[in-house]
Amino acid sequence: MTKFQSAGESKNNNKGRNVLVRKIPKFALVVGLCGLWAELTILPVRAEEPSTSLSQDGKASSERPDNFLLLQTNLHPPYQEVLDGTLGGYSVSVLNCAFERIGVGYGLAVAPRQRNREMVQNGRADGFFLARISEFMDEYAVASNPLALEKWVWVSSSEQVSDRQLKRVPKPSEYSTIGAILGSNEAEWLIEEGYGDVTRVPSIASLVGQVAAGRVDFALVDKQSFEIARNELDIGAEKFVVQFERYAPLVVYFSKRYTEKFPNLLADLNGVLEFCEIKSMHLEPWERDAIERVQLPMVRQLAKSSELIRNVNAVRGSGRLPADQKQLVDDEWTAMGRLGQSSARAREILGNDLSEYLRAFQTNTGDQVAEAFVFDVYGQIIGMSRLTSDFDQSDEQQYQMVEYINRDHALIADIQFDASTRSFLSQITIPIIDPNNGQILAALTVGLDVSAALRPES
Repeated sequence: MTKFQSAGESKNNNKGRNVLVRKIPKFALVVGLCGLWAELTILPVRAEEPSTSLSQDGKASSERPDNFLLLQTNLHPPYQEVLDGTLGGYSVSVLNCAFERIGVGYGLAVAPRQRNREMVQNGRADGFFLARISEFMDEYAVASNPLALEKWVWVSSSEQVSDRQLKRVPKPSEYSTIGAILGSNEAEWLIEEGYGDVTRVPSIASLVGQVAAGRVDFALVDKQSFEIARNELDIGAEKFVVQFERYAPLVVYFSKRYTEKFPNLLADLNGVLEFCEIKSMHLEPWERDAIERVQLPMVRQLAKSSELIRNVNAVRGSGRLPADQKQLVDDEWTAMGRLGQSSARAREILGNDLSEYLRAFQTNTGDQVAEAFVFDVYGQIIGMSRLTSDFDQSDEQQYQMVEYINRDHALIADIQFDASTRSFLSQITIPIIDPNNGQILAALTVGLDVSAALRPES
């Protein structure tokens, strides 16, 4: 976990007031926060007041660069949490990495989620995180690419739920006591979906305790946060019934005032997020089983299609590129892709019959498939439904499928955010085999958009 303070910073309490400082190469913002330890012995300022900056020699200044960001957040383990007196957590470490890469100074302030949104809406902060994508927030702010993917689950007491209720989740029209954390993404979603009287409690620990005591019938929470709270409360897993509801991508929202003034910020940030740690989410047994039962047969059928095999044979004859040429093609492909453009080689491949066939397949699957592409036995892309992030697949895990001894094997990857599709994907890769001689011709990868493919109704 990345520490929030930079090397050489120290913790001190200044007259009983708590201060959090984030230092990056050129600038730092000092923000007064309740409940957090001091980082530097300086006078604190309130989050909604004009910020104070520090120069490289550590002296306070009332000036800060125009593009300096003030971001609001809330404590939400394991994404944002206090660790050894510093604000850390997964999302903070990702943002530290991304902003340092693009050279933008920023500071953080902690407040309740509703207040964070109001401050951005009223122009007193430049952005807030982590938030689900919402049409309401889209009115006054612009979302980044996702930094994390939450798995929302319904949690109920195993002692309070009857056998009849075990196989269902509550519906808006039913009478149940529904609980959520005050101001949370889940609470907002429940209201938008028509759930009436939602009980809102101040913390995940309090909510889990109320479910265990039977005072709340169902609570909608992030699964990872629930498990952390349950362990801290020392309540056994057998005391709860947990049922999946949906995946929720979480983003940073930047105010439209800021993005209009600095129009390149969002593209720059999104462009480097892929180089920062964005954790994959392990597929649970039920998720892997669902993919094997529903989507894998569809992918196998595609790989055996005589039309697909004919199109593969038509384009795979160019053979292996020399290593230096392959690197040049991959570099140009990747660089132009980050600009939203296609290289000459990519345009050529996008225009062939194999790519056209893959696009038709993707269209026919609705929103469950985000991409489909084929690479040859050398790892070179030879067909794709849409532009992939790179040309050379030989350094990817799925490349093993072109030489796998067990021809019936399928590689089903864990869930990861894919920048080229802006979706959270689980990729299925299987070999494409010549039915006449059993030779492996290439490999097919189909990227499932898990938010669509694994939702309960599908």
